[in-house]
Amino acid sequence: MKKVLVPTDFSDNAWDALTYAIRLYDDIPCHFIILNTYQVGASRVSNIKNKARDTHIYRFLKEDSENELKIINDYLHNNLLNNKHEFETLSQCGSLITSLKHIVNKENVDIVIMGTAGATGAKEIFMGSNTIKAIKNIEICPIISVPEKYEYKEPEQVAFATDLKRHFNIIELNCLRELQLIHNFKIRIIHVKEENILDSIQEKNIESLNQFFLEDSVTFEEILTDTKVAIAINDFVEDQNINMVCLVNYEHSFIEKLTHEPIIKKMSFHSSVPLLILPV
Repeated sequence: MKKVLVPTDFSDNAWDALTYAIRLYDDIPCHFIILNTYQVGASRVSNIKNKARDTHIYRFLKEDSENELKIINDYLHNNLLNNKHEFETLSQCGSLITSLKHIVNKENVDIVIMGTAGATGAKEIFMGSNTIKAIKNIEICPIISVPEKYEYKEPEQVAFATDLKRHFNIIELNCLRELQLIHNFKIRIIHVKEENILDSIQEKNIESLNQFFLEDSVTFEEILTDTKVAIAINDFVEDQNINMVCLVNYEHSFIEKLTHEPIIKKMSFHSSVPLLILPV
């Protein structure tokens, strides 16, 4: 059974990410872990009054977290009658990223799916900044970030942005291949041009990608751009009706070298479609 970890801050965007996760794996046996974390600010001055205040805040946050998770759990069990899915809720005090890393390792989580922004204000900062932190700190499983107000669409075309300069192994691409087997989508490899012609290594990597994914499902396209790479990719997404963008999260990727822009971060905040980040 696949294990899917979905953090929530109870915002609309977090709920959209959860429903996206459920629909993405609609026909697959899944155990969904829905996580909410909360923190009590540490006082610089330690005294009885501050400890009493922190204890009161802790109890309030704990109760609020558990109550909100119960509402989600009750709704899912009463309305989503899918015998292939089971749900677990977790309320934890502490850092979201610390909790995510611990649960991913302890529970052998297959994928983390989370929103990129909350509703407004503090929640927007919470989900936005923590999505980026998760991408940077969770190195052993894929992450899908779901943009704010995104309405689920069956994946038909996925853009895979790569420089083709490194060999991809089966483990790295397994999540993308598994999703392709579930949804039977086309994979469009997009390459933002750095050189006039592809070298032998790049040509070989195209050939290996063609062999790894479903037969006749992969196309290769080059992007010419005089603007930021993130913008170029998003323009391609809009023009070609792409349903998901896939990036491999390895250090010093070609996109960062080309433009000196933090591509993963920019795509996370501005992508109009879900972003699949594959770990190396």
